[in-house]
Amino acid sequence: MLFPKKTKYSKSFSGKKLTPKVSAICRTNKYGNVLLVAAESGKVTNFQLEALRRFLRRFLKKKAQIFFRVFPSVPVTKKPNDVRLGRGKGNLKYWALYLKKGAVLLEIRSFDDALTNKVVHAAKIKLSIKTITSNRQTRWIL
Repeated sequence: MLFPKKTKYSKSFSGKKLTPKVSAICRTNKYGNVLLVAAESGKVTNFQLEALRRFLRRFLKKKAQIFFRVFPSVPVTKKPNDVRLGRGKGNLKYWALYLKKGAVLLEIRSFDDALTNKVVHAAKIKLSIKTITSNRQTRWIL
């Protein structure tokens, strides 16, 4: 499960979700030849990233390396059901990351691009946002 080892505060403000602008560094590939790119802005939880990692690892086994380019660093809290207002902020429920359109979620380095593309297309349903796949040679415009 992905979450920070140590943070200064255990709970964050729940206001406007400030996401960093997607820089040119975040839009290029460094490690792999198959990319998974966010096609829309949205929130991805650490549970979704773990499900994606397990799915990819199950089918790719040791034929490919997976490099995650994002990390969930925003704590999301939720109060339990049937609790009245007041009495402080709720408990930590999960960690999330807020993505902008065009950010690279992960890269996969493998020699069998056909198998990798097939598996990544099937793995897209594990995420709550729309994504596209891209190869090293292709340029995507969002």
